[in-house]
Amino acid sequence: MMSAWHITAKDLLLLSRDKRALVLLLILPLMFISIIGMSTGQLLTRDENSELFKIIIVDDNESDTSHKLIRELSQKPEILLLPAPSKTSAQQMLRSGDASMILEIGPQFENLVDEVRVSDIFNTKSGPVTTGLAALDLHLETKSSAAGVGRLLEAVIRSQVIGFIAPIAAAKNPVTRAWVRSRESDLEDELAITLPAVSTAPEAQTAQSTRPKPNAVYLWVVPGFTVMFAFFVISIMARSFIIERDQGTLRRLMMAPIGSVSVLLGKTIPFYLTSVLQCSLLFLCGRLLFGMPWGSQPYYLIPVILCTSAAATSLGLLLSTLVQTDQQVSSYGTTLILMFSSISGCFFPREFFPKTMRTISLITPHAWSLKAFDAVLTQPHAELGLVASCCGMLLVFTTICFTTGWWRFRATAQI
Repeated sequence: MMSAWHITAKDLLLLSRDKRALVLLLILPLMFISIIGMSTGQLLTRDENSELFKIIIVDDNESDTSHKLIRELSQKPEILLLPAPSKTSAQQMLRSGDASMILEIGPQFENLVDEVRVSDIFNTKSGPVTTGLAALDLHLETKSSAAGVGRLLEAVIRSQVIGFIAPIAAAKNPVTRAWVRSRESDLEDELAITLPAVSTAPEAQTAQSTRPKPNAVYLWVVPGFTVMFAFFVISIMARSFIIERDQGTLRRLMMAPIGSVSVLLGKTIPFYLTSVLQCSLLFLCGRLLFGMPWGSQPYYLIPVILCTSAAATSLGLLLSTLVQTDQQVSSYGTTLILMFSSISGCFFPREFFPKTMRTISLITPHAWSLKAFDAVLTQPHAELGLVASCCGMLLVFTTICFTTGWWRFRATAQI
């Protein structure tokens, strides 16, 4: 084993002098994560409204009812309303990306609301409320590229509109009118009780509004890019093997009284340690620079990082025995990294994948690593069973790749 450590020390020294490897493994991931943070309003260009649904309002009704609807929607913490003077200006704002949807209140909105009765609200088959917002002269418009988000927002707005017109319809019914009046008096009492407490403590309100919130976007950006860039080590490993093969170093090592397993361990351990350092630094930067939480049990991140780095370096060993030139490293390595990253959820959360695609993604070690990171970072209490099973699958992948790489190395070294 001393021979393996000598090879490890030599490769660590060479790796520390490789500026290209330093940029690829450490600096480039931080740049990508920072760019994502700026583009989502979570870093430098921080936008407190970046996580809200922005809706452009065009009020062609200009009535008390439409104004009340707008005020009620504006009180929802997850919605940000942006007024527009006309439909044309609203469409320009939508095309420029200032909002996700246009809500147009038509000129007949107030009259149609006045015609709604209590029975219409509970009529789930043909009532004016259940047939769609257009029955109330409300019209929604989204970009064609955001059709899924548009349907989600439409369902949210529809539920809010039903809640808005229900008291109006109930006030016209003798049976439900008393309930509406009692509800209004209860709300007035609640406001009378809570408003003075809020007004007498402005410092507390200011402190609450200025308290930094965790940057939720980094809960999938940091793990996703960490896993993707952890596997960039395979290209650097392959180039290292090619250089030593061209210089004849590997052949001399195989002729020396050193076992092939010791040679491979000595060549693999430096890149494994570098990968562990890379993953640890990315998570540390995510915590210090971006305020990313580490979950309730952050010590579970340690085995996930260790197993992810083991899977990456074992795949790098296998690739090193399959390529012969630097051009093959660039083409095969980059293709393998991007293909695995794209289907595993590094670029986009796996939760949004179709069921079939989620199943296919499990052929990659990236997917198992991301599942384990998600279980630690986003769950109230990390599931030890899930983390252990994911780490187990990563170790299975490591064993298969290392064994195949060792067999290939012995076969090619004797040629």
